[in-house]
Amino acid sequence: MEQETVLISGGAKRLGRAIALNCAQFGANVAITYRTSEDEAQQVIEELHEVGTGAQRFAAFKADVSRGEDVEKLADEVLQTFGAVTALVNNAAIFRRTPFEAMTESDFDDHIAANLKGPYLMSKTFGEIFLNQGRGSILNIADIYGLRPLKNYIPYCISKAGVVMLTEALAKALAPQVRVNCICPGTILLPSEVQGDNEDEEETLVARIPMERLGTPEEIAETARFLLFGPGFITGAVLPVDGAQRLK
Repeated sequence: MEQETVLISGGAKRLGRAIALNCAQFGANVAITYRTSEDEAQQVIEELHEVGTGAQRFAAFKADVSRGEDVEKLADEVLQTFGAVTALVNNAAIFRRTPFEAMTESDFDDHIAANLKGPYLMSKTFGEIFLNQGRGSILNIADIYGLRPLKNYIPYCISKAGVVMLTEALAKALAPQVRVNCICPGTILLPSEVQGDNEDEEETLVARIPMERLGTPEEIAETARFLLFGPGFITGAVLPVDGAQRLK
């Protein structure tokens, strides 16, 4: 992967951070985006230098990927910094509890903008770059709840279902030069409101998973690297990584 440069939206935290570290361990240059998490982003850059080979380049870019002008500026900055980019991970997203009786128009707009419009704009911009250079790989991070609904998270589920369709449509549109795939994680990291202070809620979540445990960010990162840089005949894949949680 020494010749690869990976751009990861929302790479300052959680799954994005894990994917960034994994790619760096295998020799890739890594760019991450952040919107408000500047301190966390700089911490990730320091961690990337620690796990890298010493010959790689790493950088963080501030951008709201749901805004077209931000995405265009981001593309210019990434190309100026790295010279080329060969892989894109659309990871940035929001996850907000929205019971039906409390749902608002802004709940819908916010989820669609962050979770679906962002990947759409990023894929359009960087997909064109990949087509022009004759190769590239796009990976979208969706959710098993884009495949089946989760009560009290309707706008979130709709947005992630859109990411699944975006993956399949782009795989057709950008072939054969560019591959486009999708991971649908199950419960990997607990929501922030559950972490550390609600063991009963964690037990309830684990009880829904046939593998009887939560997944790990590293398992998502390994899968991400495989889909980004693995067999060239894999495109349009929508891969659940959920311990069979979706089957319960």
